[in-house]
Amino acid sequence: MPYLPQYQITDRLLAIIAETETLKARIVRASVDVAWLEKVRLEAMIRRAHFSTAIEGNPLTLPEVEALAQGKPISASDKAKREVLNYLATLKWIARLSPETSITEERLLRLHAFLTSGLMPRREVGQYKSRQNVIMSRGKVVYTPPGPKEARPLILALLSWLEKGGKKVHPIMSSACAHYEVARVHPFLDGNGRVARSLATWVLYHRGFDTQHLFAVDQFYKEDHEGYYEAIQRVRKERGDLTSWMEYCALAVKTTLERTQGRLSELTLPVLPKRVTLTRQQEKLLLELKEKSGLTINELVRLLGVKRARLYKILQPLVKNGLISPSSTRPAVYRLK
Repeated sequence: MPYLPQYQITDRLLAIIAETETLKARIVRASVDVAWLEKVRLEAMIRRAHFSTAIEGNPLTLPEVEALAQGKPISASDKAKREVLNYLATLKWIARLSPETSITEERLLRLHAFLTSGLMPRREVGQYKSRQNVIMSRGKVVYTPPGPKEARPLILALLSWLEKGGKKVHPIMSSACAHYEVARVHPFLDGNGRVARSLATWVLYHRGFDTQHLFAVDQFYKEDHEGYYEAIQRVRKERGDLTSWMEYCALAVKTTLERTQGRLSELTLPVLPKRVTLTRQQEKLLLELKEKSGLTINELVRLLGVKRARLYKILQPLVKNGLISPSSTRPAVYRLK
């Protein structure tokens, strides 16, 4: 049976999507002027991994997830670390794919394998559920998804729609459909929420909406934790009508894009004199100074990993061209002018 999502294209939905398109265009333009765009991508990936796993109870803080992403040791359970490392690996895998890469069953099962490796028995990793699962809340069953025999046909129908009918609607709408349908079908014994959210991210990338991987919608869902689950449950109460869910997902994307635009503004370097060409170390220095009130020589040495003699050569043209200035105090603190 084909997947045919039910929804109404409301004025509110159209208005929110129009705003997201405007924000997306601004971000694309702004990203050209950001010297360290990779910093924004890394931040977005870390936030996606943190907030998506936190929704399901992962105890790691954002700084701990950042440390894990940088290969630093942290004090936490193996399970908590594995959930986050798996999510980071999943996002890196999606980022390496071409936007033209189709979302197939084989790749969806691989997505599940990335997310659940080391967290489930091997026979269940990257495999559809073999027995009935349920969703519990406060010790009570609140939802019984379709059974194991229905899981694969329903997911195949969704994937077929994404490659056909889903391409005729806005990426946010097709992403919302994929997100909800995986949550509804619950095709795996574990990891369904993470699969649903990472697939939603993948659909946006696949449809050309976030090809630079600059924003993390999962933060919105985590911050509105109760509202997120209520929005999913509302679809069930409304007999499968996805209209309110699409509006909710569109609002999540819009809010996230607003944050991303603000972050890009923070990371845009000062307007440079035409005669000045920055080295990568000078870009990094200016970027850090923009985020901080000032840095001492010792802090700059640690930041750039260079000796003092080399640091002064890096600083000299920046001071000479009036981009930064040292304080008159000792130790001197360098600030953006």
